Amino acid sequence: VAAAMGDDDDGARLAGARRVAHLAATTSAPSAAATGAPARHTVVVFGGCVMDIHARATRNAPRAGTTTIGTVTGGCGGVGYNIAHGLRAVRRAYAREDDASDGDVCFVSAVGDDASGAAFVDAWANNGDSSSIVVVRDARTATVVCVLDDGGEIVSAVADVECVERGVTPDVVRASADVVEKRASFVVVDANLSVDAIRAVCEMCSRHHEVKMWYEPVSVEKAARIVDAVGGARPMSSVEIASPNAAELRELANAIRRTWAKGSPMSPCPFNPSFQFESASEALDAMASDVSTVLAAGCACVVLTLGALGCVVSRASPDGNISLATHVHIPAAPVREIVSLIGAGDALVAASVAALASGAALVPALARGVACAAIACEHPAAPLPP
Repeated sequence: VAAAMGDDDDGARLAGARRVAHLAATTSAPSAAATGAPARHTVVVFGGCVMDIHARATRNAPRAGTTTIGTVTGGCGGVGYNIAHGLRAVRRAYAREDDASDGDVCFVSAVGDDASGAAFVDAWANNGDSSSIVVVRDARTATVVCVLDDGGEIVSAVADVECVERGVTPDVVRASADVVEKRASFVVVDANLSVDAIRAVCEMCSRHHEVKMWYEPVSVEKAARIVDAVGGARPMSSVEIASPNAAELRELANAIRRTWAKGSPMSPCPFNPSFQFESASEALDAMASDVSTVLAAGCACVVLTLGALGCVVSRASPDGNISLATHVHIPAAPVREIVSLIGAGDALVAASVAALASGAALVPALARGVACAAIACEHPAAPLPP
């Protein structure tokens, strides 16, 4: 991956990432065709369509009580949309020539009946079928306004995403059951969905064990929605992979701890909003209890995203023994120039899921995701560039 990132253009660098994915595919499990099982190439994404407004300071750091010189841009985004868009771009780029279905992506979301909603429907229609995007009458399309510093980091943000929660109902989720049951290899769900909708997705994946679920927590405020949705001692049992950052992981683990010990404080482990680490080993030392908690709650794999440090992949032993969990650090790929960090995590998820759905092993798939996250940092648009 590091060699791929050193090339002069995105095409060559993606070709390097493709070599990583090819290596993964040649060392993974037998294909469906080889085993006689029905082919499962579709990835179903349940998540938000969010109009992203980015206000970035260009001279001085943003300050309270006054304006700051900068640039303001906007466009189609949202975690679910970014992942679905990136999946389609990456899967088309890496699709096997003899199997066009390798690029199938079904995106389930909701927009308002306004100009922004029409823009999302038109944008996805250019990629394929937009019938699974629900138009909610008398509703505003979800919008997030982010204020960025001159390095591209989020200083503050306000999210108006009620439309997604209203529009993606349990019935809308269940309407995709046929696709999930017969064609899907992976389901991705972002926590912009309501608790009821997340519960419906988890129930559907629990009934079809051959379908793997990737849970993207989205934010600290929403990370624990899956715990509220499922409950019980193992609320993450339908999740194959969860991809929180450190703050989201702490909030998710604390929610699980509260279900295990009723009446415990709101933050059983102290919450640190900054979580600044010098190394991946320092991050793992600080977050080890949180990782173990999420694994013990039934999640098969925790991908702790660490920004410029890459990510740490943690898995319990094959027999579910948390004390024998393995941890692998995947370093970040170098970035030539950071334009925006928004959407880099979504690109990581998209490229990783694309590789996994094609049969790659976990660590090489995440290596491809890390490479694509680096490429996304070099572009102003949140979705992975074509």
